[in-house]
Amino acid sequence: MEIGSRIRFYRIQQNMTQEELSRGIISTSYLSKIENNQTTASIEVLDFLCSRLTINLIEEEEIPLMKSLFDWYHDIVHRRQDTLKKRYEELREKIHSTSDTTAMLYFVLFEFRYLLTERDFTEAEAKLEKISLYKDIFEEKMTYYYEKFVGLHHYLQSKYSSALMHLKGAERFLTKHLPFEKWEEADLYYSIALTLSQLRKAALVIQYTHFALNIYQSRYDLMRCAECQILLGINYLRCEEYSRSEESYQLARKIAEQLNDKSLLGMICHNMGYLSSITKKYEQAIIHYNEALKYKNKHEALSTIFSILYAYYQLDKKEEAEKWILEGQTILKQNPNQEYDYHFKVYDSLLKGNLSAEFEFFMLEVVIPYFIEHEKQQYIIEYSELMASYFEERHKYKSAAHYYQIVCHALKRAYSN
Repeated sequence: MEIGSRIRFYRIQQNMTQEELSRGIISTSYLSKIENNQTTASIEVLDFLCSRLTINLIEEEEIPLMKSLFDWYHDIVHRRQDTLKKRYEELREKIHSTSDTTAMLYFVLFEFRYLLTERDFTEAEAKLEKISLYKDIFEEKMTYYYEKFVGLHHYLQSKYSSALMHLKGAERFLTKHLPFEKWEEADLYYSIALTLSQLRKAALVIQYTHFALNIYQSRYDLMRCAECQILLGINYLRCEEYSRSEESYQLARKIAEQLNDKSLLGMICHNMGYLSSITKKYEQAIIHYNEALKYKNKHEALSTIFSILYAYYQLDKKEEAEKWILEGQTILKQNPNQEYDYHFKVYDSLLKGNLSAEFEFFMLEVVIPYFIEHEKQQYIIEYSELMASYFEERHKYKSAAHYYQIVCHALKRAYSN
């Protein structure tokens, strides 16, 4: 790494201003030029600056440390949870004693990715704030990881449009022929597909999922192949290609049974239930959903419980539906989840016929804005349509038209590929 970039890195790391570092040595404007690699300073000046930062003028590249960092990142992507924390502690100790600036920068990037894996969002936010100060000295490969990881961070915060922007920013570096492993390419393509799926861009999801699937198949990565098939199943369904959707789920199920992966089986059974529900085979959907619950932990069960409730609601079996609302609310006490709390409250009111002014306020001021903020087009459509009908029945046609307009806008966003 160029000396100017190194000086800037250590100055930021030590929370030192340019004025503090340059005082008594050179002007602040000249230091700025050095840090931006716009001028070549004398050895004497550089030596003074490095002494104040307590770093060596000559950087020592540590190849074994770099290898350890990338091995750790490989384990993060491949979800080898049993070794991640131990390796993190070991690398953190080594980084404190290294003078390899490049290794230090890769460590802070991979540390951010690790914190996302651990769902430690508070610490991740703090690290990201610091990392953003280093952006100007990143080499291209570092910028790729930065864009990818920020995209993942935004995805986990349900900021899907922003997540896609950053992930596509990372994708641009793949076309520059930088030396990335095939598994890294596949992971990025899958991440893009997953984000597009949240934005309901089905045709693009299928395209990117196939990019990832082709690589995973060539590497015999069965778990990731199954995940790709699930994503294909979801998006074939959205394209109303129901037989292809079922075919993808069956392929995923074969792999999940071969791997004896209960979490994967739970996900597949749930999605097969949703396929049955979409085709209005609600009794069959309930069978699939109940099978999914056998494989799911309590904290993973909310989406399936809500789906069972919805199926019973469609079958007009109110008592059964109410039982599942209670089941969901019991789980919510131990595992709070804002989205499902709203879902259960909405259907509780619908089942009890409690469509009061309080219900109207809750839908208009809380529920629909929540799903708009989180870009959940499916529920923007469903609940806006519900309120449009609600206003029509009360002869409030202007309000009804407004919510039909929201439905049209959400449909356009959901199906504009």
